Amino acid sequence: MKNEGVKKGMSRPVIALDVRMARASGIGTYLQGLLPALHELRTDREEIALIQSTKEMNPCSARSATVTAGIYTLGEQVAIPNACRKLSARLLHSPHYNLPIVMASRCIVTVHDLIHLKFPQFLPSSLARAYARFFFKTIIPRTRAILTVSEHTKMDLMEMLDIPASHITVAYPGVPAQFHPQSTDSVDKTLKDFGLKRGYFLFVGNLKEFKNVQFLVKAYQALREKLSDCPSLVLVGRNFIPGFDKQLESMPSVRWLKEIEPNVLPSLYAGALGLVFPSLYEGFGFPPLEAMACGTPVICSTSASLPEVVGDAALLIDPRSLDSLLDAMITLQQDSALRDDLRSRGLKRAEQFSWKTLAEKTLSVYRQCLN
Repeated sequence: MKNEGVKKGMSRPVIALDVRMARASGIGTYLQGLLPALHELRTDREEIALIQSTKEMNPCSARSATVTAGIYTLGEQVAIPNACRKLSARLLHSPHYNLPIVMASRCIVTVHDLIHLKFPQFLPSSLARAYARFFFKTIIPRTRAILTVSEHTKMDLMEMLDIPASHITVAYPGVPAQFHPQSTDSVDKTLKDFGLKRGYFLFVGNLKEFKNVQFLVKAYQALREKLSDCPSLVLVGRNFIPGFDKQLESMPSVRWLKEIEPNVLPSLYAGALGLVFPSLYEGFGFPPLEAMACGTPVICSTSASLPEVVGDAALLIDPRSLDSLLDAMITLQQDSALRDDLRSRGLKRAEQFSWKTLAEKTLSVYRQCLN
């Protein structure tokens, strides 16, 4: 993109980007990919400044303001507008729904999903449910523009919140740079460190009810009764299901890796027979995309946005049908030609997701809102 100057004597408009959640899971991945891509596309037409919680979250040396108020607190409702004033920002891009109420009409918000409205029973308290419902029903419709990460979430916004299509822009995230085919030595070292052998079924993601991980474990128990040479099951992610950790510890052939260093995850994908991702709802769904980028076959739910992500490069299953999931796992384990085909299609599919494209669409929305 060519630099376009501003008229002499005119200052560049400032857009503040809230990056305080850059260490979170899905939202953090989104920010860590978007920010450098925006930096590469920088022009003389506007300035992107950062609102952050620590200085180390600024990889681009952009102008910034530091905010210490916690996420989802009353304090951030005061601190974020103050930071925008300090930065002389005309717009604020909030990557999550907890935008400042008083700035709604000057906000661009990224809505990743509507889990809080679709699965309110999984929120930790009635206060959390009321908080989410208020922001989605009352504040988000007042924003200047909405970015979202899938056509499915766009449809949810239109159907559940009555937001017009013209107010919403779909911009898919890219593939995090570390996810690509891994060397044999790298995979072997990682698997040795964890005491794993190649050819396991893998699940990656926080262990939450809507991720359907309990259903996956039930299916795996049934699989062990059907296959004498059943692969092991490896789960990677923090547990949020009460009592589920105790259940996992007593299950044969199930390994639960609670928290791992991000740099070893690509090798865990590459060493797997396949990723099994039977989630009931995802606004986007990074694990299937990461797995495909590493050359790992994917079994994936037909729910929500997931078919958008995987296209024809995965085995799609009904996430509520035990037979559907079992059949896919058995087929993947027994059909090496299918695995090779899925690897090839997955690598090509992953190439279609680009951080540059996300940044270009985001920058276009910024400019539309400034105008």
